[in-house]
Amino acid sequence: MRSGCAWLALGLLLHLNPYLDLGEAASILGVFPYRIPSPFQMVRPLMRALVERGHKVTMVTPAGYPPEIDGVRHLRVPTLNQLMQNLLDNDQFVDALGCKWKEGVLASTIFYNVSHAILSDNGVQLMMRDKSEKFDMIMVEASHLDALYGLAEYYNATLLGISCMHMTWHIDYLAGNLAPSVYEPVSPIGFALDSSLLSRWFNWIYITEEQLLDRLVYRPAQVRLLKKFFGYPAEKLDELRAKVSVILVNSHFSMGRVRANVPNIIEVAGVHLSEPPAPCGAELQKYLDEAEHGAIYFSMGQDILMKYLPENMQKQLLQAFLQLKQRVVWKNELSVLPNKSENIYVMDKVPQRMVLAHPNLRLFISHGGLQSVMEAIDNGVPMLGLPLFFDQFNNMHRVQLAGMAKVLDPNDLNAETLLDTIKSLLENTSYAERAKQMAASFRDRPMSPLDTAIWWTEYALRNRDTSHMRLNVEEIPIMRYYSFDSLLTFGVRLVCVCGSLIFLGWKLYQKNRSMHRRLREMETVLSNER
Repeated sequence: MRSGCAWLALGLLLHLNPYLDLGEAASILGVFPYRIPSPFQMVRPLMRALVERGHKVTMVTPAGYPPEIDGVRHLRVPTLNQLMQNLLDNDQFVDALGCKWKEGVLASTIFYNVSHAILSDNGVQLMMRDKSEKFDMIMVEASHLDALYGLAEYYNATLLGISCMHMTWHIDYLAGNLAPSVYEPVSPIGFALDSSLLSRWFNWIYITEEQLLDRLVYRPAQVRLLKKFFGYPAEKLDELRAKVSVILVNSHFSMGRVRANVPNIIEVAGVHLSEPPAPCGAELQKYLDEAEHGAIYFSMGQDILMKYLPENMQKQLLQAFLQLKQRVVWKNELSVLPNKSENIYVMDKVPQRMVLAHPNLRLFISHGGLQSVMEAIDNGVPMLGLPLFFDQFNNMHRVQLAGMAKVLDPNDLNAETLLDTIKSLLENTSYAERAKQMAASFRDRPMSPLDTAIWWTEYALRNRDTSHMRLNVEEIPIMRYYSFDSLLTFGVRLVCVCGSLIFLGWKLYQKNRSMHRRLREMETVLSNER
């Protein structure tokens, strides 16, 4: 269910010189239809850096998201802004939640509408009809917006994917990276967490169901758009998907579970940390400096307003915070809280990175947004997760498995449980120690995340053909991929052993039965002679 929700969240949201040098400017078109600000935290620094390196960058985005970037040509698509409101006003949104196939159909409709809104936009159409427009690279969110891949073919450009959310099986398949789909959990809900035979079987069922959704629901809708706006046949979609050169993913092995990647999946988690943090005001700085017993920071992110949380949940949070000796910085747009005390500091806009970097901060209570999790890891701060939807469950589950966090169900929250969990996180030093270890690993890289993203972007510009970085699926027989060969060997041995035991047992039974029959015959003969 939550995997489907993740896709819903995401939906809401050239003639290349083959001898292009690092310093030679390229023309890049980025298509990012996100309707919330958090994904642009990854995109914005990358676009700025590419402009600074002399590249010509054009961005297709919703109106107002992100704010204007110096040196970037912005093509705004106002229709994308309206799509979110139309979805929220649609009763099918609530009805679909809980049923994977209904969620899939609704998500497919969203992806269709997003792709259609972009390709039919007047500004985009004028750009496509302008014969002087040339693009060397098309950057696009690596989701089910497959019709947008047609822009790469239209401009004879390199196709580069960006994933601002967590890794999914779909991204693996775009990169030709089939191996992790069964052996490694991508979602704590959809995938089992161990490598047992039963877990692999469950994961295979889950992946197969996802593939059916992709084949039967997502792709047909995108193929219709591919035909309508580009005139390409349905077969072209598979060809375009196989042309995805590099995918920049907002993840890193230090953030939790290590996974197997092919070379064209590039982990660049922390790109947004290249931007300077918002300054910490004097009043907040003093409040944290004077926290004798340490401080706790509570935030549900940029997109979740406190007024929309259940009143009982807010009440339980307040009751727990009032009983703490630690000072609490609470990101809350409500300036007045009932029973406000000296140990609770309420702010509408909190300089989160500066707060997390403060030496007196002991714990971060969060919804588990990806950027927030990264910032907690970067500063070595233990976490208490209260995930609500989309990728938040996966993000928090990863750091919980890594040993630097605990997770509670916000729908079943009470002050006593919350207080006990906070105290256990503060008193058990293993969480803080593990958080510091993860921070050291997260920061210890040969290049910064932004420099890594730039290098691989320009690598894709220099190398049109990246097939040498992709896994050739045709070279991996299905028997070998699912380890059916080893399972078959084991099965044959098991059948032989069981068959031998059954055969031996049957022979012993027959021998015993024959012996008893002869004894009865002898007894009968003896009794007749008497």
